[in-house]
Amino acid sequence: RAREPDVESHMAALRELVGDRRLIVRIDRTELSKNIVRGLTAYREFLAAHPEWHGRVVHLAFAYPSRHDLPEYREYTAAVQRCAMEIEDEYATEDWDPLILNVQDDYPRSLAAYRLADVMLVNPIRDGMNLVAKEGPVLSPNSALVLSREAGAAAELGSDALLVNPYDVSATARAIHEGL
Repeated sequence: RAREPDVESHMAALRELVGDRRLIVRIDRTELSKNIVRGLTAYREFLAAHPEWHGRVVHLAFAYPSRHDLPEYREYTAAVQRCAMEIEDEYATEDWDPLILNVQDDYPRSLAAYRLADVMLVNPIRDGMNLVAKEGPVLSPNSALVLSREAGAAAELGSDALLVNPYDVSATARAIHEGL
């Protein structure tokens, strides 16, 4: 599926959007357990600690709606959007958007992002398996995987990933840097 024309088209569009910058990719549902806000906060800390990466990296964060009939999930999505806006406000320049957040589900675009990833960020606070942790490296075998030790996939992939405590924002920021 990842080689279909619609995915190739999304790849071209994403490349046009980000240029030759390195890509940190996260693809998740906006569920509290996915820990998206801490992942974005880690990216912000990474940018603060490593100005040499400004203009050279983009974080593609695809946070797809989930359970929006529940107020807690709507608020969490709003918190993700606020955090993303704060990063943009602090770091964006005329010719660099450090973060591209998309909350509209688009499977072909997700496959394209996987294929372009230099670093995959998967930092749930608890997850049964987390297929993103498996799908991303299959489609981008040279990418680094920053992976929560609490993801079920850590049991299989831990020796080949940069394992992080999902609550430790600073360690996640350091793992992002190491992955790049």
